[in-house]
Amino acid sequence: MLQVDQEKLKRSWLDEALLEFQQANDPLVLQTRSLLSRIIASDAAHSRLLNTLALLEHTGSQRIMATQHGDGIDQATLRHVAEEANHAFFMKRQAEKTRGQPMEFQAADLLANSAARMYFKRLEALIHGRLKRQKSAAATYLYMSMIIEFRALWFYKLYQQSLKLAGNRISLKRILGEEEHHLSEMAQRLESAGELSNARARQFLQDEQRLYSRLLDAMRSELTAH
Repeated sequence: MLQVDQEKLKRSWLDEALLEFQQANDPLVLQTRSLLSRIIASDAAHSRLLNTLALLEHTGSQRIMATQHGDGIDQATLRHVAEEANHAFFMKRQAEKTRGQPMEFQAADLLANSAARMYFKRLEALIHGRLKRQKSAAATYLYMSMIIEFRALWFYKLYQQSLKLAGNRISLKRILGEEEHHLSEMAQRLESAGELSNARARQFLQDEQRLYSRLLDAMRSELTAH
């Protein structure tokens, strides 16, 4: 009975957090949709966006491997890193298919290269800095992953809608399902570890929103310049 109550509590917290996240990000929806529409209309720009998403997914899988490599690593973490790496592969494959040639993780093949790289690094630094007193690598990994999944789920939903409107056949259905599972799993693991804090999560999500806004502006500026 206690387990059921904990599951209800976890679902209730996540539902409320997702609703609050969506409301906080409402001002960014039209900006993101407008940018995606412009990008998808150009194969050159679209391939760079896809390659940038591949870079971000690859960076995520690298950071999991770099921080979660002890003897006690569990199946859930191994599955997480495998799925993130597969997301990077999917995006890279779609990028090169759209471009019609191989692409690298270099500035010419990426959209807002510096801002994209700094988005991940700054978010990780902020979360690590706020949790350093706990000296818990597990908590940092779980929070970092959870906050990233909030954005990934939000962004990929808008991206899928934009792809459909443009008549593009790329499907993010599998990725969306896996990102949703990752988000739920990270929240549950934080709850089980006694690390889940609404105030802390809200602060991290606010930090992430500022970084996403910067990345969005950088992408828009670079697209306009080109």
